[in-house]
Amino acid sequence: MEFQNIRRGLLLAATALAAVQAAPAFAQAARQTTVEEVIVTAEKREARLQDVPVSITSISEKQLQASNLNSGTEIARMTPNLRVSNLGNEDQPKFSMRGVATPDFNLNSNSPTGIFYDEVYVASQFLGGPQIFDLARVEVLRGPQGTLYGKNTTGGAVNFITRAPSFDTNGNLSIQAGDNGFWHANGALNVPLVDDKLAMRVAFNASKSDGWVKNYNPAGKDLSSIDNRAVRVSFLYRPTDDFDATLRLFSSRANPTNIGTVNVGLLPGGKNAFGVNPRVNPLTGAPFDNHEGYYDRTGGQIRADGDGATLTMNKRFGDLTVTAISNYTRGSFLNNVDGDGSIAPLLAIDFYADTKEWSQDLRVSTNFEGPFNLIAGVYFGHDEVAIRTDWNFFAGAIIRNQRYDQERDSYAIYADGTYDVTAADQLYAGIRWTHDKGAISNFRVTGAGAPPITPQPTKSYDDSAPTGRLGLRHKFSDDIMAYVQYARGYRSSAINGSALFNPADINVADPETLNSYEVGLKTQLFDRRLTLNSSAFYYDYKNQQFINTVSIGQSNVVNAGAAKLYGLEVEAVAQVTPELTLRAGGSLLHTEYTKLVLNEIIGGVLTPVDLKGKELIEAPHQSLNLAADYALPVGDDGELSFHIDANYVGSQFYTPQNRPLSKLPSYWESNARVGYGHGNWEVAAWVKNLGDNDTPGGLVGPDTTTFQQIFLAPTYPRRYGLEVSYRF
Repeated sequence: MEFQNIRRGLLLAATALAAVQAAPAFAQAARQTTVEEVIVTAEKREARLQDVPVSITSISEKQLQASNLNSGTEIARMTPNLRVSNLGNEDQPKFSMRGVATPDFNLNSNSPTGIFYDEVYVASQFLGGPQIFDLARVEVLRGPQGTLYGKNTTGGAVNFITRAPSFDTNGNLSIQAGDNGFWHANGALNVPLVDDKLAMRVAFNASKSDGWVKNYNPAGKDLSSIDNRAVRVSFLYRPTDDFDATLRLFSSRANPTNIGTVNVGLLPGGKNAFGVNPRVNPLTGAPFDNHEGYYDRTGGQIRADGDGATLTMNKRFGDLTVTAISNYTRGSFLNNVDGDGSIAPLLAIDFYADTKEWSQDLRVSTNFEGPFNLIAGVYFGHDEVAIRTDWNFFAGAIIRNQRYDQERDSYAIYADGTYDVTAADQLYAGIRWTHDKGAISNFRVTGAGAPPITPQPTKSYDDSAPTGRLGLRHKFSDDIMAYVQYARGYRSSAINGSALFNPADINVADPETLNSYEVGLKTQLFDRRLTLNSSAFYYDYKNQQFINTVSIGQSNVVNAGAAKLYGLEVEAVAQVTPELTLRAGGSLLHTEYTKLVLNEIIGGVLTPVDLKGKELIEAPHQSLNLAADYALPVGDDGELSFHIDANYVGSQFYTPQNRPLSKLPSYWESNARVGYGHGNWEVAAWVKNLGDNDTPGGLVGPDTTTFQQIFLAPTYPRRYGLEVSYRF
């Protein structure tokens, strides 16, 4: 059956592409004898990666294709000191950068790592994942980016940059078919509508598979399936040489089965508080592996819908450019979860959210010959979300229906400038003043089996904070640059949206701040055959926000008193021969709380516990990523390409108490792709998770007070397939 799916997908690819004729695109390219030059827009203007004093990983379109990378959770494969986890599906990633993370999956929360699409901040995590297709590159900026990117970038920023329309005709189509009913199709068509004035680009992406977690409940579906589709239509309008406008419209729909949680009982015999071992098949008594289970819910689904528009306009006045970026996005989210992951109807949770976001960024940038250049602007952002969460305990013995509305506004003014002190030395500085307001209103909990929470007064916050950076860049030569800098990041206040039984749990956490001290060195050696970049940092982290979960239904959003973090990253790219490119990246990280006291239930009593010296969550001590690409000419117009990559992630805790049960072990994961290109066509075979690593991708718990179990999120097992691509 699996090979029939593969054959069917390949036949569809051939039929769809047979009528298209164009110039060769997969033919032998001119061989690189030096490392390819990388251009980034991390500082809101085009610059060589080697000239930008920021720790950046840039993943090009070519790398994305060669590594078969097509989801947000996968970019950590190629990025030192970046960790991506999920408890929903791969289109709902949660990022941790340099140990700056949050355990909060509530739909009203914000990540300390800012996610951007074409410079637009995305507040709702589920709106970002489906847009990852037809990309020009991904830029991962490590460290606080409080000047140009603003709030909620304490850990850093990830900017997904889509392919822009151009005034030529080009396109591509790729169709994949694999095991477990998997198929994936994506493509784009770029056409000029009015010569040198108006162009359009249409891109689409669709994936589907059967469930990757076997559900032994005969009335239920297999879980952790794939089912998503998205389209983006972009227009470029350039009536004159000094003005251009780009309009991007997108729509996405996802409807997979929900994640098949791996829940492990903590009592003797692997049982939970109700005498059930969720890791044993109740029909046969055989143990489950990490991709099996018996789930009592039969209709669990995830549904994530999103629609939006972004308009970017640039007007040039000599050496000045005025840029306006306007965005509107709306979406909805549903996740039906079997919270206990067993045959027993102990806990079912339904998460709902409807959200709207809009933002406006207006800035002016200079392009003087020197010595001074500036970017300055104003920003406004608004997001609102209506949350509904239904909890069903013990087959309806206790039902909690939670409802509330949240609105947030953010205003900012910013400036970032550079001054060339000498031909080799550049001083750079930036400052941003941000004012944030937010409120939860209409908070209430109804249901049965426990007293309701009657409608509560509005909970709100009103913050203002400066962020910025100050640094010095020195160029020893065109190929060697060093920098030293101070930067400050800020994350606005947070309101707890998870109260179920006690209205006192509806609390507000103060803003968190991070002071960063960093040095970096960027080099190109051996006639630019080797690029070697490194950075080292020290963080003074204050008032980190996270959810302190005491038991099921009892949690608070709190501030950690203080923490220190330090570490380093090294990245290298070597053009060993014109045919062989090697890449490597590694990181070391040390984290510890220097001041943290949390309440825990010990012996039935709520007790303050001092956690000084404990490690921060989702902060592995080491990470390593390796990749090799080899292109072998075949005949006059063919090329055989080989790609393999591997990444290592060290062990990490998921609770600030550093409980042994909350520690995920270290792991290796590898991927491979082999392709043959000829003219416009390419045929490829690929394998993901070559070694069949089954280390969970996320963790909640352990719950030692109510259900006596721990909640784990499985990752995909080994997957394989074939791909046919056409470019013109």
